[in-house]
Amino acid sequence: MTEYWWKDLRDRDDSWQGLELRVRAGDGQAMEMQSGHNGRMALQVNGETLFWATMLKDHAGVWLVFNGEHPAQALLLPAVTSADVESAKRAGESNWQSHWCRYFARQLMEAPTPLLPPGRWLLRPMEQVKPTAPYIVNKPLPFEQWRFQTPASSAQISVNWALYSEDFPDLQNPERVTFVDWWWGGHLLLARYPVEANSGRVKWWRKKCRENALPPVLVWFIAGLASFVILDGHDRLQAAIHEGTQPQFLVLSELSEQVYTPNEETRERVLHSLAIQQEKCKKTGANIDAMNQSLLNLYDTRYLYAQTHSRAVLGDGKGWERAVTAYLQRHQLNDYLPKILAREE
Repeated sequence: MTEYWWKDLRDRDDSWQGLELRVRAGDGQAMEMQSGHNGRMALQVNGETLFWATMLKDHAGVWLVFNGEHPAQALLLPAVTSADVESAKRAGESNWQSHWCRYFARQLMEAPTPLLPPGRWLLRPMEQVKPTAPYIVNKPLPFEQWRFQTPASSAQISVNWALYSEDFPDLQNPERVTFVDWWWGGHLLLARYPVEANSGRVKWWRKKCRENALPPVLVWFIAGLASFVILDGHDRLQAAIHEGTQPQFLVLSELSEQVYTPNEETRERVLHSLAIQQEKCKKTGANIDAMNQSLLNLYDTRYLYAQTHSRAVLGDGKGWERAVTAYLQRHQLNDYLPKILAREE
C-alpha cells in the first residue's frame, strides 16, 4: 500500500502556491520515464511506451514520437463525475484550486496502480493571463491570445510554468512526430489519445463551461521532454476550445530543494547598499517593502526547483531505435527517421 501525505505550500506572504505531496512507499507505478545512452528516452504508461524521445546532440531540443497504438491509454484516472463538480462548488471560489489539487492527489495515489513513485511532488495551478493591452471586460479572448502562467510568489520557487495556445495539440488528431525547440519556447502540451469532438462527454463539459463549472486540466511537466503531458482533461480542454472559454490547469511536477551557501562578500556589499537606502528612506519617506524583500532574499538560502527522474534501463538505445524505426515505417513517417536517429534538427 502506498503511503502519502500532503501540505499546502505557501510563500513568505502566506500566499498559497500549491499542494506539496510526499510519497513514501509504493508497489510500482503506472507512469515511468526511462533513459539510455545517446539521449534516448521513453515515457511508459502501464508498461507500454507512450512517447519515445531523443535529445539533440547540441542540446537545442528534443524529438518526440507519439505512440498512437498505445492500448487503453484513456483509462489512466477515473472520470470526473457530476458529484465531484458539485463538491468543488460547495468548497467555494476561494478554495477552488486547493480543492481540485486535493482531489487529483487522491486520484493519482489511490488508483489501482499508483501513478507516482516515492518522492516529493508539487501540484501547482497555471492560471489565465489577461492581456496587458486595453480589452473589453468579460469578452472572451480569441483562442490565439490564450496564455497561462503560474501565480507570482515571494519565495524562491523556480517551478514557474507558462503555456500558450499555439503550443496546444490538435486534440482530435495528435501529431505522431513533434520537434520541441528549446531555444524558441518549447513547453508543448502533449495529448495522450485522440478526442471525439462530438462525444457525449465533450458535450457535457461544454455545458459545464457555460455554467462556469469546468474543472482544471491536470498535466505533468516532464523536464526531459520540456513539455506538459495531459494526464486528465482531454475532453474538458476540447470543450473549452469549442466554447471559447479559457480553462485552468494544474501542473504536476517532481519537487527538489537545495540549500546554497551565499558569498559573504557579496552579502556584505548588499547589506551596505541597503543601509544607505534605509537612510534615504528616513528622509524621503519612501516605501521600504522592496528593501525588506531584498533582505529576505539575502538570508533565504532554500531553492525549490522541478526535475524529472528516469530509470536508466534503455542501455545503448539499440532496442529504442528498433522500436521507433518499426513504428515510423508502419505509419509511413520514414522521412523523419534519419534526423531522429542522428539527433539532428
